Amino acid sequence: MSGTIQRPGEEAVTKRYEALLRVSQTLISIRSSEELFRLLARELRAVVTFYVMGIGIYDAKTHQVHLTSYDEPGDSLRVPTFAPEETFTWWVYQHQQPLIIPSLDAETRFPAVAEMLKNRGVRSVCALPLTTVHRRLGGLAVGSTEADAYSMEEVRFLSLVANQVALAVDDALNFDASQHAKKALRSSEESFRLILDSIPGLVHTLTPGGEVEFVNQKNLDYFGKTLKELKGWASSDVFHPDDLPRAIHSWKRSLETEQPDEIECRFRRADGVYRWFHLRCLPLRDSEGRIIRWISLHTDIDERKKAEDRLQLLLDVTNQVVSNLQLRDLLRAISGNIRRVMQCDCASLALPAEENKQLQLYVLDFPDGKGFIREEGLYSVEGSPYGRAFRTMKPLALASPFAAWLDNPVVQSRISEGFKSLCFLPLISRNRAIGTLNLGRLLGDAFSDEDLSFLGQVSSQIAIAVENTSAYHEVTLARAELQRALEENQRLKDRLQDENLVLREQIDQALMFEEIVGASPALRAVLSRVSKVAPTDSTVLLTGETGTGKELIARAIHKRSRRSSRAFVSVNCAAIPSSLIASELFGHEKGAFTGATQRRLGRFELAEEGTLFLDEVGELPAETQITLLRVLQEHEFERVGGNQPIRANVRLIAATNRDLEAAIAAGTFRSDLFYRLNVFPIEIPPLRERREDIPLLVEYFIAQFSRKAGKTFRGINKKTLDLLLSYPWPGNIRELQNVVERSVIVCETETFSVDESWLSRQTHSTEPKGTLELSHTLAAQEREMIEAALRESGGRVSGPSGAAAKLGIHRSTLESKIASFKINKYRFRTASASKNS
Repeated sequence: MSGTIQRPGEEAVTKRYEALLRVSQTLISIRSSEELFRLLARELRAVVTFYVMGIGIYDAKTHQVHLTSYDEPGDSLRVPTFAPEETFTWWVYQHQQPLIIPSLDAETRFPAVAEMLKNRGVRSVCALPLTTVHRRLGGLAVGSTEADAYSMEEVRFLSLVANQVALAVDDALNFDASQHAKKALRSSEESFRLILDSIPGLVHTLTPGGEVEFVNQKNLDYFGKTLKELKGWASSDVFHPDDLPRAIHSWKRSLETEQPDEIECRFRRADGVYRWFHLRCLPLRDSEGRIIRWISLHTDIDERKKAEDRLQLLLDVTNQVVSNLQLRDLLRAISGNIRRVMQCDCASLALPAEENKQLQLYVLDFPDGKGFIREEGLYSVEGSPYGRAFRTMKPLALASPFAAWLDNPVVQSRISEGFKSLCFLPLISRNRAIGTLNLGRLLGDAFSDEDLSFLGQVSSQIAIAVENTSAYHEVTLARAELQRALEENQRLKDRLQDENLVLREQIDQALMFEEIVGASPALRAVLSRVSKVAPTDSTVLLTGETGTGKELIARAIHKRSRRSSRAFVSVNCAAIPSSLIASELFGHEKGAFTGATQRRLGRFELAEEGTLFLDEVGELPAETQITLLRVLQEHEFERVGGNQPIRANVRLIAATNRDLEAAIAAGTFRSDLFYRLNVFPIEIPPLRERREDIPLLVEYFIAQFSRKAGKTFRGINKKTLDLLLSYPWPGNIRELQNVVERSVIVCETETFSVDESWLSRQTHSTEPKGTLELSHTLAAQEREMIEAALRESGGRVSGPSGAAAKLGIHRSTLESKIASFKINKYRFRTASASKNS
């Protein structure tokens, strides 16, 4: 240090802090507050520049600020009496931060004090809080005759000064209090006892050797014991058994060291309930430093300890929930803590059983039980306190004498066990009750609203555990089931090849086609074939009666193809005159025929890289069939009147309601074109073969047309629905759509209905009774023929020896009929295998 040269500013700061250290050491030796304040006014000038100094001590009991002020020579100044809110002390006491007033002329918050100081020549003020770790005392203020005299650096230093002053003032005030106590003790022992009785806590005094000599009335009331009984505290039940050794050790250490000591322990109240107290033992000395008495103050901290224990309990429960997936182990691990923290004697958990009609005690923790309550016991959801909490999803607290529940068997069994209060809390997860947490006390108070609020947090964590355990149990079962399934799959791999194929077909059938309404087996069979052919570029031939939705199926194929981002071009071949169909499909050159004033692109060019849908393809004239055949074979065409070939990159989907094979036989349709179109045939079933879809279609059309008409329907007339289901629908979905639209227009109620005459008349005219009977007879015969073919082919549909070949029909046609008749083709496979064996 001898070689270090300090700059003038650093040297001043160093001297200032050295002076502060000397002042602090001086302050420590002062005991009287009056003497301390005079010393402060004189000594603080060595470290702080000020003209006047004031110290305010706030008395919370009287709501008064005791002000002491000193001028520059260190003389005491007379200070008027101010309301606390008018003083700097009150402001820093409340805000616990420095108050800097650069100019009193501009200050409006403290008009009376500011006016007094200005009259004494003070222009700026800095006030700081006097606070120790134990309590707030008041404020220290210094004033200067200069404006803006206290910079931030000055304030920081003054804060250090204030901290030292606060400690000294606290000691002085404590010393003053001690002196007053000594005087009171000396003046009258009775007065001293009255003081101890007035202290809001348990107080007793002991001789220098440690024998209890006096206890205040609150002691006697709390313990319910006499002074003589309390003198034997070290061998009695005053302390909790777990805390007594610590208390004895602490007291012996104080006697040996003659120093204060403090511990936290539990005292047994007269009614047997233990509460937490903070014990502080202080020696009382005479003027020569000899201990003349010990004073022991016991402060009730039970609420604070409860809060700490409850927070710890929540933490423990949360940790157990995270780390333990076995519900029974989890609850047994935390039930002891719940009983301890909530001062309960019994804890249990009830979970639903038998479809939520009963609750079963899943875990019971009742060490002192007499046997009236058993684990696995069942309780009705209706009429039991368990059920009340479960059904209402609200906690239920009951206390002796249980007036409203005396006749309840559950409560009667609890009374037999000796319970004085009960509590039932719902376990709630995702807005539904999944069980109850149940607690009981043999002694003590009833469960308070605060208890219920906290236990609600505990039950929320336990609800999470129940959900986690349930999910874990389901996952475990699913995993075991999966393992068994995998083993079974491995063992039967070869035999299940056909079944896997069927499963894939069923998955395909279950695919969602948002544009197509229905879920019947016949429709699912069609959608399965659509799913298979859509990703390819194969030509598709859609057959079926008019109005069955062939164009919708064509659009579904396009949407699920690789060409879905390109155009879908639809052409109705029957709607275009035969003289114009070639121009419409393939385009024409300028001047190709009369009226061809400019070149025109055909539908094949418009559908380039997309999909072309030829509806009613059976109506194409012969010459157009030849051109179409060339496009399918060579993938090129020429415009009408042109001679340059144009490449065609188009996916073709054709549809017809005609029997093309009959047309071939009649010579109106080319067989070679038919084979080119019939790469992947899909037969669309008529609506009468998929009656299961009629309710869905009706609801769909009602929603569609009612929205357009601005109407609202809340339901469908049952008689109408039966009528719609029984009608044969020769016009298929198109006819159904028209009937629903017409009915929406004329219907005047919120219940949808159809005029029976619209369908009954058509039913009689289109399908007489004899026709219906013949239809049913033919259908039964057709079913028998299909089943016989399946039986001979061992359940196989396709292939040379399949049922389709035996019946002389296409495989897809047979599949559709099998689905329509709801024939299980796999049972014939099993029968065939049995015969072979």
